[in-house]
Amino acid sequence: MNEKHHATWEKLLREAVEKPGKLLAAYTAFHNYSFGNALLALEQCIRRNLQPGPLNTYRGWLERKRHIRKGETGITLCMPMPFKRTVSNEITEEESIYSQTRYAFRFRAYWFVLAQTEGEETCVEPIPCFELDTALENLRIQRVTFDQISGNVQGFARQRDIAINPLAALPHKTTFHEIAHIVLGHTTSETLVDSDHTPRHLCEVEAESVALICCETLGLEGAEFCRGYIQHWLKTETEISNKSAARIFAAATSILKAGTSTVGSE
Repeated sequence: MNEKHHATWEKLLREAVEKPGKLLAAYTAFHNYSFGNALLALEQCIRRNLQPGPLNTYRGWLERKRHIRKGETGITLCMPMPFKRTVSNEITEEESIYSQTRYAFRFRAYWFVLAQTEGEETCVEPIPCFELDTALENLRIQRVTFDQISGNVQGFARQRDIAINPLAALPHKTTFHEIAHIVLGHTTSETLVDSDHTPRHLCEVEAESVALICCETLGLEGAEFCRGYIQHWLKTETEISNKSAARIFAAATSILKAGTSTVGSE
């Protein structure tokens, strides 16, 4: 990439901090299940030979324009069931009786994973002037099946594998974000010296900054949501450090070059 591109990218990073952004509603679209319920759902998926994936109720899937396949039985989770109980107040001199809400936990088969549903599949358009499969091959990164129970998770990166939620709101942005985690070394299995370890919030800022640069360079949507995500993880910090910026530029350059021979060839 030439100096012209880097100057534009520096502006993007400044705007990522200074210009208003938005957080995707998709991060909170699904219920957040407890660790115990997530394990319970995963165990049932494995036992019933179901592909683990986003979990929702019958009504929840209908709201997302998907319906449950005929003959499918629900996933059983433990849920709180409220009930009223009459309690007498023995502390005060005057005896009083009032109603109090209590909870009992029951197992109910009200949930279904994505693999049990049918509906219109999300069509991910190819990226103009960029070959994603070629980029992944050149970067030695593989795509694997998304197996997270939480539908709020848009994607993940493990070692040199990435997986994108089939229901991801912005699949291209998420793909570049997960690729960036790997290129930046955030998923390496090597033991890192404590002083060299990048804190979680900076990992997210760096990966999303790379996604922002890739999306803007390739003319893809999602810039305002990149800014919102970056600002969320920066928290009280007011700028992206020069050290992080250098890592971001290097990663973005590697990814863009891996998928195209035209970007930056001027």
